[in-house]
Amino acid sequence: MKTSSKEKALWLLEQLVPGTGVNNLGLGLQVSGRLRPDALRAALAIVAGRFEVLRTVYRTTGADLVKEVVPAGEFALDVEPLDLSGGPLEGDLTAFADRPFPLDGRPLVRVGLAAHPDGDVLCVAVHHLVFDMVSVALFLQAFIPVYDAIAAGRPVPAQATAPAPALAEPEPRPADLSYWRETLEGFQPDGLDLWCGTPRGRQPRTAGSSASRALSAGAQQAVVRLQRETRAPLGAVMLAAYAALLASHGAGPDLVVGSPVNVRGANTAAIGYHVNVVPVRIRVDLAEGFRVLARRARDAFLGAMAHADTPVDELTGELPGIGTSWQTQLFRHLFNFLPEAPAVELSVDGMAARVLTVENPHSKFDLELVGSPSRAEVVFRYSETLARADVEAMLDRFDALLVAADQDPDRPLGETAGWSDADRRAVRQPDGAAAPAVHPALPAAFRAWAEKAPDAPAVVDGGHTVSYAQLDGAAAAVRTLLAGAGVRAGDTVAVAAPRGEAAAAVLGVWRAGAVVLPLDPGHDPSWLTRQLTQSRVTAVLTGTGVRLPDEPGLPPVLPLADAPAPGPAVPNEAAEPAGPACVLHTCGDAGQPVATVLSHEGLADTVGHFAAELGVGPGTGVPALAAPATFDALFDAFLPLSAGGHCVVVPDEARTDGAALRDAAGRHGTTVAVVPPGTPARLLADLARQLPGLTVLAAGDELSAGTAGLLLAAGCRLHAGYGTPETTGWAISGRVDGPDEPARGRPAARTRAFVTAPDGRELPVGLRGELRLAGPALALSGPDDPAFPDDPRHGRHHRTGELARRRPDGTVEWLGRADRRVTTGDGAVGLGHVEADLLGRPGVIAAAALAVPQPDGEHAVVAFAETAGTTGTAGTAGTTETAADTDGPFATGIPGRIVRLARLPRTPDGRPDRDALLALARTALDQDTGRPDEGADDALVRDLVAIWRELLTIEANAQTDFFASGGHSLLAAVLAQKIEELTGTSLELGDVFKHPTPTALAARLRG
Repeated sequence: MKTSSKEKALWLLEQLVPGTGVNNLGLGLQVSGRLRPDALRAALAIVAGRFEVLRTVYRTTGADLVKEVVPAGEFALDVEPLDLSGGPLEGDLTAFADRPFPLDGRPLVRVGLAAHPDGDVLCVAVHHLVFDMVSVALFLQAFIPVYDAIAAGRPVPAQATAPAPALAEPEPRPADLSYWRETLEGFQPDGLDLWCGTPRGRQPRTAGSSASRALSAGAQQAVVRLQRETRAPLGAVMLAAYAALLASHGAGPDLVVGSPVNVRGANTAAIGYHVNVVPVRIRVDLAEGFRVLARRARDAFLGAMAHADTPVDELTGELPGIGTSWQTQLFRHLFNFLPEAPAVELSVDGMAARVLTVENPHSKFDLELVGSPSRAEVVFRYSETLARADVEAMLDRFDALLVAADQDPDRPLGETAGWSDADRRAVRQPDGAAAPAVHPALPAAFRAWAEKAPDAPAVVDGGHTVSYAQLDGAAAAVRTLLAGAGVRAGDTVAVAAPRGEAAAAVLGVWRAGAVVLPLDPGHDPSWLTRQLTQSRVTAVLTGTGVRLPDEPGLPPVLPLADAPAPGPAVPNEAAEPAGPACVLHTCGDAGQPVATVLSHEGLADTVGHFAAELGVGPGTGVPALAAPATFDALFDAFLPLSAGGHCVVVPDEARTDGAALRDAAGRHGTTVAVVPPGTPARLLADLARQLPGLTVLAAGDELSAGTAGLLLAAGCRLHAGYGTPETTGWAISGRVDGPDEPARGRPAARTRAFVTAPDGRELPVGLRGELRLAGPALALSGPDDPAFPDDPRHGRHHRTGELARRRPDGTVEWLGRADRRVTTGDGAVGLGHVEADLLGRPGVIAAAALAVPQPDGEHAVVAFAETAGTTGTAGTAGTTETAADTDGPFATGIPGRIVRLARLPRTPDGRPDRDALLALARTALDQDTGRPDEGADDALVRDLVAIWRELLTIEANAQTDFFASGGHSLLAAVLAQKIEELTGTSLELGDVFKHPTPTALAARLRG
């Protein structure tokens, strides 16, 4: 017999998650006495004889699903023992119903019976191919009278044995198909992810659960009034609220929500799968009010209902962008708001009976609203792509949305949708909270320690130690040198000096009221020239052995060695807290210096906050690990100098050589280490083992679980931080107590953090969005700088481009830059985490990862590892490896392809040159498609490649990914059938998803 499109859709889903009861339904019944197994079997036989759908069986033959009806005289159902655990009955019934039904011609009905102290328990498990939720009540209506008669020894009523007419699915109506084509034209399903969920990967995740909430009295009253106010029925009001909730959580704004419709028509007593899930397309504009949305939802819902007899599954493969794969489903959210059957008192053979809930522990959809006009309760069923806490928060927000819509149906939804009272309390500053301390400016903080502990070490450079008094005197000498050169307050003075001399130079510049421009003498001379020219530098302070470009028009060079001996002190210029303290340069797209100007109060807040958090004080040694001309270098120096500690100068080789770092840090009381970006993880782990109890601050997005585990195992106090140059380096930080903890923390002193949607709306707890930071630590900028917009609540702030979310405990979890987080066929990938993982591998000195767009709309991840021993020039590829197929240190946990380089190509400011790396990545991917086919000598692989080419109509090879090259679920079923014809081995569809290349699938077939 022919199977329908919706039957095939159920079968395909089952193929994707084999070994589960994802399509099973269950009915539980408990009576107050004992049930007779013989009477049960006889009654079940009669009911199955009446309804041929219960005798319908299915078989899979390769890519086809076929069905047949077993004659009544040949069909029998046994009653098997039902195991009870002693716990809640619902859990036992769910376990019984969840056992999968093999589609091999056996019945799709299973019956279990168990004795219980409160009365026998009956469970009937049925496959969705022959049953739906409406069938539950219909089955009981047919079964109970038959059992009653048999148990009492009475004749079974004739109407209870008469064959029930089967309900044939109508042929698709052309008018319905035209309606669905027109309604769904242009819809793209890739906008259905929720910001509080995990983006879907290629392999389905159907484990699910449910959460419920009774609507508040205010919400119940709101629903009644909104029906009148919007002239929409109850279902449309609830659907509009659901659509607004989904849109406020990231889905849409072009939404398709599925809604189950009973299509039995006049044959209301037909048992079977007679529900169509119709797509309701609603465009949600959060700038509009609820009244407009409710009427739009009403019209869309009524239009869908008028064409519900033809399932949209008939258009599978016809609608562009919509397919049968898990990632391209037409809808991922369900609105299940149907009238409930009236409650009736049940009895079986004179015994009181009650229906027991049998939950399906799966969810085919990301989120499903289940409700009824007769109940003031809303249930959300959800898949494991969502966390329970997020779903419970959404239930609260749904209630609040209804109340807010009732208060003003024309108020823009963006002002209220997605927020509950609990959300507002979570983000509001607690009443009576103490204001954060205002830290003294760094020159003043240093000067206070110079007076308090003049003989304490301030800078340790190899065998040379500079005390606070000596450093204070050197800074005064620099101040005098600058005064003699005509430097005035507000001028910019460049500093190009070794780490051991830089602190005195910077302090001297600040005492002159001038702005510091740190330079790295090792940078390209042309880059240094552009920095000096653009910043209009008044003078350049140079340290021992430093030579700068000698070009006309550059500012005068003042060697630190020319600073005068102690003499009459030149008065210091008082620094304005909000005034500029330093300017830092990064390389722009056209090679030009891009300036970031930091204020004195911003530096003071950041350094002061972290000195307290990390426990920096007298005797604390902090190694200067960062590259010159960066904020990190300033932070390394003034974190200890503002708190009475000392800066430990380490040689350049110590940034890649563990022995050199251990030697320098171990001899000079290092107790706190700040990890600069790109530091190989093994160096820090090695240092931590050498110095137990070390306190470490590392960038959270560069801290892999492996590295965190090594540091914690060595006894480190580990802190993860996040920040940008525009927020004076570090802005958020938190203690890390376990290697698998997410990167999260609290804002630094006087910094405010909030998370927003792409349109700028602030988001509540749990939702991913862009992290924005406000407060005095922001870099200085012009009034129209788009990087520092104004917010009505938070004022001037910085858009970081970082994905983050608030957590219920008040911390902020950062998730990687939005432009560095990509979705591949296997789910979301954070490129920063890939780099962090590579940096933890043996021999890796530096790492960079990129996402290269592919023709199918997905991305290929290519990671570059600068490794010791790789030959070649910078940017010349050495060894190329496929992470999924390679054993060894570069394989596990790294998606995509890895290219080893002798040196990463870099921009003039020392950062990885991503344009050059992108060209290398494309070359590496092109080489993959043109390289000798690794399976060319394998006969089985060659046969599989031929099938790939036939089905995909492309030039495939042994490494061609079936799904990344245009394959989908239906085509995968055909593939499985052809492989069975070729090899005689039957494959599950899930095998193709797990082994998507000819090489991998050949290994699976042999295994």
